[in-house]
Amino acid sequence: MNILIVGLGEVGSYLAKVLSTEGHSITVIDPDLQRMRRVADLLDVQAVSGDGSRPDVLDRAEAHSADLLLAVSSDDRVNMLTCLFGKRMGAKKTVLRLRDSSAVRRSKTFFKKNLAHDLLLSLDDLAAEEIVKTVRQSKALGVENFAEGRVQMRRFRIPESGPYTGKLVKDLKIPSGMLITAIDRDHEVIVPGGSDELRADDEIFALGEPKAISTFEKKIGGSRLGAPRNVVVFGGARISQQVCQALQREHVNVKIIVEDRKDAERMSETLEDVVVLHGSATDINLLQEEHVGDSDAFLGISVHDERNLMSCQLARDLGTRRTVALVHKPDYVSLYQHLGIDVAVSPRLLCANRILAFVRSRSISTIATIEEGKAEVLEIEIQAGSKVAGKKVKDAGFPRGCVVAAITREDGSVVIPGGDDELAAGEQAVLFVLEKVVDDVLGLAGIRRE
Repeated sequence: MNILIVGLGEVGSYLAKVLSTEGHSITVIDPDLQRMRRVADLLDVQAVSGDGSRPDVLDRAEAHSADLLLAVSSDDRVNMLTCLFGKRMGAKKTVLRLRDSSAVRRSKTFFKKNLAHDLLLSLDDLAAEEIVKTVRQSKALGVENFAEGRVQMRRFRIPESGPYTGKLVKDLKIPSGMLITAIDRDHEVIVPGGSDELRADDEIFALGEPKAISTFEKKIGGSRLGAPRNVVVFGGARISQQVCQALQREHVNVKIIVEDRKDAERMSETLEDVVVLHGSATDINLLQEEHVGDSDAFLGISVHDERNLMSCQLARDLGTRRTVALVHKPDYVSLYQHLGIDVAVSPRLLCANRILAFVRSRSISTIATIEEGKAEVLEIEIQAGSKVAGKKVKDAGFPRGCVVAAITREDGSVVIPGGDDELAAGEQAVLFVLEKVVDDVLGLAGIRRE
């Protein structure tokens, strides 16, 4: 592929290094001459100096011939303009990286139509999602979030004995708002029909609303002793608020320590049923008074790497079962783990790896792969004039091996569809698809594979 990377910070430099070694033709844009020379000397890439949001710079970088444009600079406004101009100039696909996606979330349809990005990634959203996943210990073997977290896919193992073991799919009483999309049996992925039986040690994929899947998880059988009950968070930034709200949805008791008084006051007004403490997470007396050592997890997720590390080490010494630290410099991840932090989360590394998965996937719309590509989860836009636009799910003609798991409407609402729900042009659909029918499904939705 011809790939144009705009921004040579930690994300862009990492992507340039990995993608160039995989045989792609890489062009990079950055206004920092010293950074440009360093990357050009080390890697087999074409380098263009300048502001990637300017059409003349994109023209010099031949954006019109790019199969994929990655707008990954540290400036949200530059990235937005880069995607807009790049797509207008002829770039086939664009990836937009944002630090703050709050404005985009409030007007998703507007930004999608006007910026024409094919994939939107927010550092804060990715990090918050990863942090909550690392904290959440239960029978779910994995958790993936789609439709901005309003749809989840969780993977469960069927126990030897339980209410669903040995039952036919058609006889299962599962909560409304979710679907069982697939069974992984001895590394073979099956999209089940009503006559398929759930067997012990099957791994099933449940996709739907988080609340419905949590209810299903409680019914599935087995112990929940590993699930966290009390979590202490340190940090006053936007990501801390996102993590607290997500943990509350998991019915976890949350305390948050905030150093800045204004941030603490804002948090106390925003977060209901969360204990907000104004103080320092490196104050050992405060940690002892608040019984941090008795918590199931301590999350050091402030904007300061060093304070995250110190607070996590103090919490661990006091007896906290699990420590998670936010790391803004990807090179520090291995160091944190060496120093005894259970999990180190790097937003920039998460973003880069998500983009790599996007590039490597068979379909540009793939957001998760199952069993080394035997199945894919696609989040696609229904194209106007396609064979499924305007039809009910049951009449759309999707082949066996495809499940329409969720639909995001134009107004932003999410529906877990039944057969009578309609697929409208411009709406987003989450599909679980076996590899052998991916091309057929994309063709029905009006999407041409590159």
